Amino acid sequence: MFLSVIRPLDFSPHIQIPGSATVTLSSLAGGAMLLANLLPPARCPLASPLRCQAPAHHHQPAVSRGLLLRGAGSPVVKRLPAGDWLLWYHSGARVALATSPDGLRWSPPVAPDPLLPSTDWWVFDTAAVRPGDVLVISGPDAPSSRRLPPSSSSAVYWLYYTGSNDARLASSPFPAADVAALPGLAISQDGRHWARIEGGHHTGALLGVGEDHPQGWEKRCAAAPKVVMHADGDLRMYYHSFDEMSQRHAVGVARSRDGIRWERVGKALEGGGPGSFDEGGVRQGHVVRDRAAGRYMMAYEGLDGNGGVSIGLAVSEDGLRGWRRCSESPALRPSEDDDEWDVAGVGAPCLVQMDGPYDWRLYYMGVRKDGEAAIGMAYSEGQGLPRFNKCDALLM
Repeated sequence: MFLSVIRPLDFSPHIQIPGSATVTLSSLAGGAMLLANLLPPARCPLASPLRCQAPAHHHQPAVSRGLLLRGAGSPVVKRLPAGDWLLWYHSGARVALATSPDGLRWSPPVAPDPLLPSTDWWVFDTAAVRPGDVLVISGPDAPSSRRLPPSSSSAVYWLYYTGSNDARLASSPFPAADVAALPGLAISQDGRHWARIEGGHHTGALLGVGEDHPQGWEKRCAAAPKVVMHADGDLRMYYHSFDEMSQRHAVGVARSRDGIRWERVGKALEGGGPGSFDEGGVRQGHVVRDRAAGRYMMAYEGLDGNGGVSIGLAVSEDGLRGWRRCSESPALRPSEDDDEWDVAGVGAPCLVQMDGPYDWRLYYMGVRKDGEAAIGMAYSEGQGLPRFNKCDALLM
């Protein structure tokens, strides 16, 4: 069921819930459940210094490097101020949630499933949903110094997701270019119970494509929305689509004042030249603000000339223009071992900057030779431009 927004958002919008009184996001934030209710009671302290390795247990065998969670893809990872971690991911057609004390050892899925395909026949997401990004926003009554990062008791979660009426979005880790998909939005006060927000498109999506946007290059989809809050009243959404003129995927960008109504800006990043690791196009661009360098960094899927998928990095000073690759080589490649969990491709990157200014984690989806998807992690420590090594954590 959709929530109908009845006036422009200023991060304290009135929302009409069918069959109930009008509420505001500030009231939702004020009554939010403590995030501790999501997390298992046992707490495991981080090792110091952080080395992305779980403690050794002689009775537990090590598994493939980097592997954290099987049967999962499209990771969206958030590290909370208290040190706890949340992971939203897709499993089949639905969005699921796991928790962790350290970002390495993840719980079983938290009940209930956070987001399922819609049952309304007229909307854009009846067959499958995948998480794109989550903004954690504190209530407007909190002091500005506490809004980012928010306090756990006043947080509201904004889930930007990909929805489709094509079942192939659920059945393939890397969907074909002709799979129609659009971006959607849902909000939550605890990270697991969600209410959809109706966007401006007639299907409830945030953006339309094809005949609904005839002047655009996005004819088939606007997928994998990743959202950055650049400043108050200035949000940027990065998404990918397939350009029929160039026959390649590209990452586009849109801007919004309220997080619901979006205006396209244009392409942010396109595929590289002949012979490059991303000559076939770029997808799944996850953008974060680099605290150390004062610029924006994008991790993205690069498709080579044979359809192979690896992960590249690009940077931009303002996050809108001038995106340039950090290297002519991928930041992370698939495994070369046919038996490994990520031999058939690595993608859906999610960057997390750690406490050290040059310390990063890269959560990503790997695909096995038989098509099974899983989530893994690589890390980079103490380098200006990240070079990632796969984590040696144990699968929990």
